[in-house]
Amino acid sequence: MAFTAEISRTNPACILFLVDQSSSMDRPFGGEQGKKKSEGVADAINRLLQNLVLKCAKADGVRDYFHVGVIGYGEQVAPCLAGTSKDQPLAPISTVANNPIRLEQRMRVIDDGAGGLVEQTFRFPVWFEPTAGGKTPMNEAVVLAREVTT
Repeated sequence: MAFTAEISRTNPACILFLVDQSSSMDRPFGGEQGKKKSEGVADAINRLLQNLVLKCAKADGVRDYFHVGVIGYGEQVAPCLAGTSKDQPLAPISTVANNPIRLEQRMRVIDDGAGGLVEQTFRFPVWFEPTAGGKTPMNEAVVLAREVTT
């Protein structure tokens, strides 16, 4: 039988990412020149966090349906999401939403409606920075994740 539970403000879900930040993450991402693995992972996590914020956004503000965190492991094993710390490794999604490190201006290509493509700028919130260095202490990260989630 599968486990089920309602996700609500009184029963928020926990989402905890464990992210490799070792020196191997300094290598190129896929076939893309110039983009490192650490940058690709950071972009993916920041997009996911933005989507969670949008899903939780209501007329009265961002509702805390999720508590989120990121444990990075490389030169150190520690919480590394903006607004979290060793003592507070998880943050309510409303806290995350209201406290990005910065907003970047990025470009994307969209359909212009007439069969062509145009570039459009958009704001991209950054809560998690790309980092690469050190060994890969994955076991320590799993132990810390267990401590955080129990």
